[in-house]
Amino acid sequence: MARPDTHRDAASLLIKHLLYPAWEIKNGSHRLRYLAELEKSQFWSRDRLLEHQWARFRKIVAHAYVTCSYYRESFRRSGIVPEDLRSPEDINLVPTVTKEDIQEHGTRLISENYQQDKLLRDMTGGSTGSPMVFYYDNDRLDTRTAATIRHNRWAGWDIGDRSAILWGAPRDIQRSGKLKDSLRDWILDRRLTLDAALLDDAAMARFADKLSEYHPKVLLAYANTLGLFAKYVRDRGISGVSPETAVCSAEVLTDENRRLIEETLSCTVYNRYGCREFAVIASECDRHDGMHINAENLMVEVIADGQSRQEQDGEIVVTDLRNFAMPMIRYRIRDVGRIKSHSCACGRGLPLMQISGGRVTDFLTRTDGKKVSGIVVATYVITNLPGIRQIQFVQNEMRKIVINLVKGEAWSSRTADVLQERVREFLGPEIEIRTEFRADIPSEKSGKYRFSISTLPA
Repeated sequence: MARPDTHRDAASLLIKHLLYPAWEIKNGSHRLRYLAELEKSQFWSRDRLLEHQWARFRKIVAHAYVTCSYYRESFRRSGIVPEDLRSPEDINLVPTVTKEDIQEHGTRLISENYQQDKLLRDMTGGSTGSPMVFYYDNDRLDTRTAATIRHNRWAGWDIGDRSAILWGAPRDIQRSGKLKDSLRDWILDRRLTLDAALLDDAAMARFADKLSEYHPKVLLAYANTLGLFAKYVRDRGISGVSPETAVCSAEVLTDENRRLIEETLSCTVYNRYGCREFAVIASECDRHDGMHINAENLMVEVIADGQSRQEQDGEIVVTDLRNFAMPMIRYRIRDVGRIKSHSCACGRGLPLMQISGGRVTDFLTRTDGKKVSGIVVATYVITNLPGIRQIQFVQNEMRKIVINLVKGEAWSSRTADVLQERVREFLGPEIEIRTEFRADIPSEKSGKYRFSISTLPA
């Protein structure tokens, strides 16, 4: 069946190619230039990319040492100075940084060369259950955006292509309502946003109807959420939901879910690894032989036995090579993975990685039987809610939820009240809530604790 707005498609694409460079220049953006650089550098040899990474790593370390009080003290406690980093093997001399470090010393990680009120403020929340505020400047936003566009293109998703986003974090999917944002959606982003906060049959029926009408080229979604949606489509024999590509992120993409999505939606699935702190970290190309690391902007290590390793599972540690406003150096991201030693047949020199553990989200069950993604609950509940260091939801009965919680200094009775209100908003007003305060929430053997645990039937 022909799409009802073919003329709009052609006109929009023409306007995009004519106006996008002008729009970027007018807004002081360098995204297109950075994108062109990344599309060239991705085919550098692996050795050249590693040399480039190491030079950038030494530069960000020297900058942090001189301009960030936190790093000066941290390095001095470790007995090192930037000049000690003579070869890549010396990277193990550099102390790692945790979420807790940034939570406790946040502003001391901001470079003295930048004014905090001029920076872009961002915040984590979902997958680790531990909120953290961080900052970057507009130039870093441009490099983040350029890298995302590059990785999108590997999946056949270009600027101006129709896309649908099956997501659940309110701050990710909300728009300002201003005319310029509406025009950007229509001309450039051209996206249909579907709020996946609540996954019941009625919501998934609406998703299917909208997707069948909109015909997106690409569907971006939480891995588990899209798996659940694909099962709904399959079980009810729904037709017309068939994007060319599905990009799965935010949760571990299992082999079972990949097969289910590809067979049900007749599309190719691309796996992606990212987080709010760094945007896209790695994603698959069309060879699906692991995920290519965004190596020009990020240094990704896997640490086992206290040392950086390849072809061995360990804790993932990331350095942002481009965030000079608030350096994140050897940041422990609390996921488990491995760096692959071989190169991809696509010809890109970008290193490959895979996720080996962590980020598998359990769905929680509302009192009315509807399923709610745990990552959505965790993201929404603790966003801008002070006094929560870590949180974990445990559900063994449909009408009961246990909240394991590590309090921060800003904890108050108001925080407790709002927390309960938000949980009931997602899980139902009748849900019985028991909060258990803890000194710590222990990790599993994988190296990451589960923020959402449900023993109820899937």
